[in-house]
Amino acid sequence: MSFPRAISSRIGGLAVVLALACGATARGQVVINELVKEERTAGAGAVSPDAREFVELYNAGATAVDIGNWTLVNDTGTPITDTIPAGSSIPAGGYFVIAAEGRGIANADYYVQGLAPTDELYPDLVGGVMQLFDASSNLVDAVAYDVFRGTPALPTNQTAGGWWGQLQSYNTTTPQSLARYRDGRDTNNNGRDFGILPLTPGASNELPHSASHAIPDVDGLAVGAELPQYHFAFINARAIDPGVANSFNPKAIPASPQGGKAIVAWDESGGGNAVYSRETVESFDLYAYLDTNPINLPGAEEWDTSTYGIGTTNGLFNNPDTRGVINGVGTSPGNGNTGVGWLFQRFEDSTNGGVNDFIRLQLVDFNDGGNSDGTQDWTVIQDIDLKGAPAGWHRLGIDVDPATGAVTARFDDQTFNFTTNSDLIGTFYVGYREAITGSVSANLAKHAPPIFDLVATQVADDADFDGDGDVDGADFLTWQRHLNATGQTNNDNGDANHDGSVNAADLGVWRAQFGSSPAGAVAAAVPEPAAGLLLAAAAAAGFAARRR
Repeated sequence: MSFPRAISSRIGGLAVVLALACGATARGQVVINELVKEERTAGAGAVSPDAREFVELYNAGATAVDIGNWTLVNDTGTPITDTIPAGSSIPAGGYFVIAAEGRGIANADYYVQGLAPTDELYPDLVGGVMQLFDASSNLVDAVAYDVFRGTPALPTNQTAGGWWGQLQSYNTTTPQSLARYRDGRDTNNNGRDFGILPLTPGASNELPHSASHAIPDVDGLAVGAELPQYHFAFINARAIDPGVANSFNPKAIPASPQGGKAIVAWDESGGGNAVYSRETVESFDLYAYLDTNPINLPGAEEWDTSTYGIGTTNGLFNNPDTRGVINGVGTSPGNGNTGVGWLFQRFEDSTNGGVNDFIRLQLVDFNDGGNSDGTQDWTVIQDIDLKGAPAGWHRLGIDVDPATGAVTARFDDQTFNFTTNSDLIGTFYVGYREAITGSVSANLAKHAPPIFDLVATQVADDADFDGDGDVDGADFLTWQRHLNATGQTNNDNGDANHDGSVNAADLGVWRAQFGSSPAGAVAAAVPEPAAGLLLAAAAAAGFAARRR
């Protein structure tokens, strides 16, 4: 192919500052920054010819780079080579987009000429290596994609193991690409440098960064409302009423400890789906409903699986399998999970008498993704057997220190510590995939998609039940009147620790705060006669003794 059209260049001033601040390392300053090699409909159907294929180059350096006579080679076994004409350059902090003329990328700097109406820039459903060479045929940068399918020999000094998952861009409200989390950031490891991000040809890839991903509070949303905090492969995260089953909430379940509505993230038409935060993050803390009920269907393999992670994953969320039993194809076939996360999985096989059946929650270091060179890149840090355990809400958290790679993970009241690679970057993501017999609607209640909710900010214990600024005998009488009440979360009825029940634990808080002005008090403490204090204390002690 040839490129006879003149080039227009754009400079991203903010991108220059960010790239320099992040210490981007790129041989010759220029990197392959973003690409789409295959477009699909919102239902994953093939588009022919693809209208969204492009490759974006980025100059991470402080000076312009002459890219005249450089070549871009897409090698899937039969290399496709495109030569950039003499006189082409990219300014410092600038982008350079290559696409097919007359297709969907209207702002490309360089259009490929000579394509027939049915031609595509790059073939679908194959693994490949996109390589950029300078005018002296030196390799400048490379990105390997769909590595699980098998690719030509990888230039591992530029790609490491490549990007493992299945790379497709779906026609949803926010089309996606494979893009560097930060413009020009190049550690020569595709699995760590790239994520599935909103498509931005010719503009910065970079998302806002938050130290912690705040799970949205959906209590004020209508059931079915989509959450703008996320982008997605097929179906966005939506608000549900946990207690009411519908087409996208498989069964009525208890409310989370936070109460109110919750969030579901799945595609109820079947198969897989992934949801991603519109920010890069270092931690999350949430309540997740883990449905440990057996699937109990007669298929040779019945399973579903989900992940809450920091990193990225591919849109189809293909079979994240740490045990090597799904479909008999070995560990993590086609799955794009990277970073770290919690993996929940149910698996049943009627052909082996249940020998391999399991329901497990695993804490996994997904590393840079999938299998590389025939070795397992994933490390299971903690394996929690939930077979036979009741379904219910559990607290899951991940906190990564990017400077050191230190990870602290939480499962309910347990914490687990390990170390992953330093400088981990990624989005919060949720993925789900199922292979349950029959249509989803026919076996809706058999599915266990990711349902999660925020962890509300802890409210300080407060035994000043009447709000008069001190803890005294009057507050004890309030506790006594409401003893054994449930479903309460306000401390004006004796629930001092806000756990929804009025019980002996709240009396313990009253005892500890008796005579004081707790943090929750709204007025100055009022002195009382010593006799009154003694009487209240004696009454409390006597009543507690009778209760025991």
